Amino acid sequence: GIGGVLFRPGPLPDIRDRYQRANAYAKIPLLNAANLEEGGAGVLSDGTYFGNALQVAACDDFEETRQFALCCAAEGKRAGVNWSFSPVADIDLNFRNPITNTRTFGSNPDKVLKHIETFVQTLQAHGIAAACKHFPGDGVDYRDQHLHPTTNSLDAEDWFRSYGKIYETAIRGGLMSVMVGHIAQPNVVLEIDPNAGERAMLPGSQSKELMTGVLRERFDFNGVIITDAT
Repeated sequence: GIGGVLFRPGPLPDIRDRYQRANAYAKIPLLNAANLEEGGAGVLSDGTYFGNALQVAACDDFEETRQFALCCAAEGKRAGVNWSFSPVADIDLNFRNPITNTRTFGSNPDKVLKHIETFVQTLQAHGIAAACKHFPGDGVDYRDQHLHPTTNSLDAEDWFRSYGKIYETAIRGGLMSVMVGHIAQPNVVLEIDPNAGERAMLPGSQSKELMTGVLRERFDFNGVIITDAT
């Protein structure tokens, strides 16, 4: 059967009731998912809009990021959520990108890493599994990877020093899940397997080299890998 369910934001009584009714039919308790990217508003239409990631990062205070994650955790749990498709672990390297921009913690990889660490550890310490997204990393291309396959074109060394470092650090800190995007990273694939050939252009959501070679083997990730690529 299904392993989890996600509902779009609605009033607290409705959302809580939907999760409870879905779980009543499940032999194993479901993963109740939500997009807690901006506070409780990610699951509740009457929830708190704390702010987007870039607004939080603009405070230049990691305590603010902790409070941000606490808001997501408190209102998410109140609704019955136990799994959040957040934080956005992308880097805003291309201002033309229509997805990342204000959803990221900025364009400085080291600062993004610290915000991600703080958010993940706080959210998971309060009973909600985090999912860093969108592996292997959005924010380089100028297109929407939900509509069209896009490319993270950094060379392998730069990728491992930026996006890779963010994911590896979060994983070493106990990150429970990773959301893989419809994003290709050919240079990293060729670093993993120089003979990959045309497979190097497969998006992360279809790439054994990226999901197994990087996440499972190089970063020792043993959590859940999911995708929202349809």
